Amino acid sequence: MKREWAPAALALRDAVRAVLADRGGVEIARSAEERPRVRGDDLRPALESVGVLDLDPLGDAEESEAAMLAVRACGAVVAPWPVARALTVPVKWRARWQALYVVDGPVSHLEHADLFENAGAVPLGGDPLPRAASPTGSRGRAPLDPFGVPVEIRGPVGAAALPDRALLMSFVLDGFWMAGALETVALQAAGYAGTRRQFGKPIGRFGEIRWRLADIAVATDGLDELATYTWFQVHRGRATLADAFALRLGMLEAADSVLRHAHQVFGAIGLCEEHDLTLLDRHLTPALLRPASLSRTRALLLEAVNRHGFRGTFDVPHR
Repeated sequence: MKREWAPAALALRDAVRAVLADRGGVEIARSAEERPRVRGDDLRPALESVGVLDLDPLGDAEESEAAMLAVRACGAVVAPWPVARALTVPVKWRARWQALYVVDGPVSHLEHADLFENAGAVPLGGDPLPRAASPTGSRGRAPLDPFGVPVEIRGPVGAAALPDRALLMSFVLDGFWMAGALETVALQAAGYAGTRRQFGKPIGRFGEIRWRLADIAVATDGLDELATYTWFQVHRGRATLADAFALRLGMLEAADSVLRHAHQVFGAIGLCEEHDLTLLDRHLTPALLRPASLSRTRALLLEAVNRHGFRGTFDVPHR
C-alpha cells in the first residue's frame, strides 16, 4: 500500500487548513450552532475557493488523495458543512444531486439536510437507487445532533443505482473525516497533559495519564491506517461491503476509545460547554449513530463477511 501522499494532495490539505484556520477553526462549528447561515454564507464559499467541493474521490489517484486529505482537514475542526455527503455524489450525478446520504432503515433526521435543494438517500439494504430526502421542518438543535433536520425519504428517483465504489467510498470519506477529528482530540489531550500541573509536576508524568494518552495514540493512528488502507482498496476496485463495514466498525471503536480517555485526561473541564472537547464530542455523535450504530455495524459486517468473505492477514471465505 502506498503511504506517501502526492505533493498536490498535501498542498490542497494545507490550503484547506489555512482557510478553515482563517475562519476560526473549531469556532466555525460553535458559531454555526447559533447562526446556521454561517454554513452557506461563509464556510461553503471558503471550501469552494480552494476547490474542495469539485473533487472526485473516484477520479485519478492524485485527485482521490486530495479528496481524502481535504475531508480529513475538515474533520479536524468538525467543519459544519457535509463535505463527505457532497463528495459521495458521483461527478456525473452532480447536476441532479447535491448530496447523498447512506441510510439504514427508517430515517427521521439527517444532518445538514436543510443546506440542499436536492439531497438523496441511498439504503444499505435492497436496491441502491437514490431516494429524495426532503426536509419537513427546521433544525431542532438537539445538543447531540446540532444540525439534524427532520426529513421525509420518498420513493426511488430515476433508474440508475449508485455505483458500488461510490457507496463504499462514502464510508471511506467518513473514516477520514473522523480521523481528522480524533487527531485534534489527541493533540488537545496531549497538550493539556503537558501543561496541567498537580503535586508540582505535569499530569502527563503520572502513569494513569500516560497509559490513557497511549491508548488515544494507538486508536487514532489505527483508524488513520485503516482508513488509508480501505481507500487504497476501494479506489482500485478491490473492496467489498465487508471492507466498508470493517472500516466503520474500526472508526466507531476508535472514537469510543479516544473520546473516553480524553475526557478522563481533561476531567471536569472537558465537560464544560465552552471547552473544545465537548464541542468535538457533540458534533461527532451524529456520525457515530448514522447510518448505523456500533451494534448494528457489527451485524452488518457479519452479514457482509458471510456474503463476500473478507481478505486480510487470515482470509475468511464467503459462505
